[in-house]
Amino acid sequence: MSKETFDATRRNHSGNKPFDEVLEANLSRRSVLKGGVGIGALTAVSSLGLSGCFYPNVSKAKLNFESIPGSLTDAVAVPPGYNAQVLAPWGTPLTSQGTTWLNDGSNTGEDQLNAVGMHHDGMHFFPLNDSNDDGLLCINHEYIDQNALHPNGDTIEDGLRPIVDEVRKEINAHGVSVVRIRLEDNVWTVVDSDPLNRRYTGATEMDISGPLATHPCWSPNIRRKVIRHAAR
Repeated sequence: MSKETFDATRRNHSGNKPFDEVLEANLSRRSVLKGGVGIGALTAVSSLGLSGCFYPNVSKAKLNFESIPGSLTDAVAVPPGYNAQVLAPWGTPLTSQGTTWLNDGSNTGEDQLNAVGMHHDGMHFFPLNDSNDDGLLCINHEYIDQNALHPNGDTIEDGLRPIVDEVRKEINAHGVSVVRIRLEDNVWTVVDSDPLNRRYTGATEMDISGPLATHPCWSPNIRRKVIRHAAR
């Protein structure tokens, strides 16, 4: 994020150095340009007068997989020796209250609350008991597609949303999914109805801790109003 629009000291009250200062102290511009990143960015930075930072003894590091050509194929392409699979797509039931995903958009808001959210974004795998083949996959769902979420898209009448369950479904399609996954026979699978599976959405009530716990905007009365409004 641009330093012109973000001041880390407003949020970092620990006395520790902001991340950009640590990065600047340990990773100089010249060392970046000497490595593979700099080689790939040569044409982009040459116009900025940085080409003099390059050295003839460039990194000899090589990728440990075979490069693949560019393609317009509507599919995932991986190098030889690798494979790809679909894991925990939108609508995958997470709890015993979940139901099978229906491709006509007719699942309810309650169905969506108990299923993986829409449009996977950032994600991270948290191993359980230091295992490499059993853990929790946490997925961020940043936005939705109303045309796919509802049978006929979102319903709007006189600028209002008259169907409550449509709105609830949209809220429940956002947020975070926590999915337990295991590697079995070299294939990752979702552990159905695992107690650790859960969803967090804009309507999830939670306790706030840390510096924000005493902020006026998170007083119990206001928090209840936020949750009530989100569930309408």
